[in-house]
Amino acid sequence: MPVKDGAPAAALRRGRPRSTEARDKILAATEELLSEGGFQAVTMESVAARAGVAKTTLYRWWPNRAAVALDCVSARMTPIADTSKAGTYRQRFQRQLKATIRLLNSAQGHAILALVGAKQTDPALAQAYSEQIAQPRRAQTRMLAQQAIAAGEIAEGTDPDLFLDTIYGPLYYRKVVSGEPVTEAFIDCIVDAAFTAFGPSAKRSRNLG
Repeated sequence: MPVKDGAPAAALRRGRPRSTEARDKILAATEELLSEGGFQAVTMESVAARAGVAKTTLYRWWPNRAAVALDCVSARMTPIADTSKAGTYRQRFQRQLKATIRLLNSAQGHAILALVGAKQTDPALAQAYSEQIAQPRRAQTRMLAQQAIAAGEIAEGTDPDLFLDTIYGPLYYRKVVSGEPVTEAFIDCIVDAAFTAFGPSAKRSRNLG
């Protein structure tokens, strides 16, 4: 419907900007292709066709298929960061891991795991994944572990990376390697065991050698 003369300027701005809509369609199309056929199914041509946009639109934002796939996965993983300060650090880690496994068990999680699998045989993709996704997320959780140490919930002198490996290792082993179910009860057990092993009363070496 054409806008009549004298209509408020706001009427011209209703709805989402075309660029935002196109970007969302592209990321959704990339997620679908990753879930259906893995990283090999993601090409600039296939993404453009699935999203219903011109290939030049993709190149406006991303230089190659790896870049768009990484943006897709990063966007899906961002909401699981636990920014709430409620409860103990043990409870905060429980929330973080439960949010992670809910995502990995979802349709979006299939796309994430497809990219994780693809990077095992693609060094350039592995480096980009590490720099853009793994390292920033590790820095966030490392800070949480350091805060737990400062608060006395984890023993002073504990290596935060060793603590994080102890918590996240069983989750990813079951999800990626063994295929055993990862339930919320299992996550509670992981976190409880880690906080017991690295608690202030634990008598053991707590640093990576």
